[in-house]
Amino acid sequence: MDILNKKERTKSFLLFLLMLVIAFGTLSAGLFFNQKLPWKENKILRAENQQIRYELNYQVRFIQELKKIDKSIDSLSKINEGYFFVEKTITSDIIELRNRIPKDSLENYQLYDNMVLNYKKLLDAKSSLKKIEGQQNEVDKFNETIQDCEKEVQDLERALELCKRLSRS
Repeated sequence: MDILNKKERTKSFLLFLLMLVIAFGTLSAGLFFNQKLPWKENKILRAENQQIRYELNYQVRFIQELKKIDKSIDSLSKINEGYFFVEKTITSDIIELRNRIPKDSLENYQLYDNMVLNYKKLLDAKSSLKKIEGQQNEVDKFNETIQDCEKEVQDLERALELCKRLSRS
C-alpha cells in the first residue's frame, strides 16, 4: 500500500523543518543579541586592565624613587660638611620626580603630588633641624663660656671681699 499524498507530506514535513529551524534560529539570535555582545565589553575591559597595569607599574617605580630619596634624606643627619650640596641634590631629585608624574594617565595624580610635597616638607624639616642642631652647639658653647665667666666673677668677688676685709683691718 502506497501513500496517496506522499509528495505533499514530504513537502509539508520539509516546510515544517524549515520553519522550525527559522524559529529556533530567530530565538537563538534574539537571546544572543539580548545578552549584549561580549566583544565590546572585552575591548573596554582590556583598556581598563591596561590602564590599571600602567598605574601599578608606575606605582612600583614611584615607590622605588621615593625610597632612594628617603635614604638620601636619612643620610643628611650623618653629614656634617657639604650638607647644603646634598640638600640641593635631594631637592632637585624631588622636583624631577614631581615633574615626571603623568597628569593625564593617572587617576590619583593628586595622591602622588601630595606624597612628593610631603617629602619636600620632610627635607625642609630635616634642614631646619640640622640648622637648629648647629645653633644648639653654639648655645652649648656659649653656656660653657657663661659658666666659666660666672666662676671667674665669683672668684673676683671673693678676691674683692678679701681685699675689703684686709683694707678694714
